[in-house]
Amino acid sequence: MNAFVQISWLAALLTTLLLSGCRGTAMTQQTYAYEEIKPGATLVLRKAIRFPAYTAAVNIQDGEIKSGLFALDQYHPNCRLELKSQAHEARTLQPGRFTIYKVSTYIEYVMRQPLKVAGWGINLASSISDEIYSTTLHLKSAQQSEVELMSCQHWEDPSNYPAHLSLGQIQKTLHGLMTIENN
Repeated sequence: MNAFVQISWLAALLTTLLLSGCRGTAMTQQTYAYEEIKPGATLVLRKAIRFPAYTAAVNIQDGEIKSGLFALDQYHPNCRLELKSQAHEARTLQPGRFTIYKVSTYIEYVMRQPLKVAGWGINLASSISDEIYSTTLHLKSAQQSEVELMSCQHWEDPSNYPAHLSLGQIQKTLHGLMTIENN
């Protein structure tokens, strides 16, 4: 290969690399539930929900009520419907409409302890931090005044570009049990 062909080939390669670095990337804009759900929206309970005795909350994931210590996958969207107080007997929340009068969000930081080998004092893994992204819908109803709020959340690894849930993710979590209607 002569020098002119080598230089031309190198120039073409560099031009291609430089121009590909300038190419726009398609970005999808995620809209979060707290941006979409405004005070005055309605949470519609489509099926009755039973609250066991001595509890004031039920957990929901994939349209099902989940109970038990390890029933939820915390890294998958889930919601918690809460009443104002516990009762000595089981209660049933009947289908109905609940006004969302306030929407709030928060991020909670979870620190895990390093794994240590007993007696050696050696850390096998450094502390891992997770973040809980939560959106809370404050609820009221004249017919069922014991309902207080519903929080929808999921745990995120901070290195994976964490974000609050979208309205679509919340609707999918509630999957026919409830829906959210913007007025």
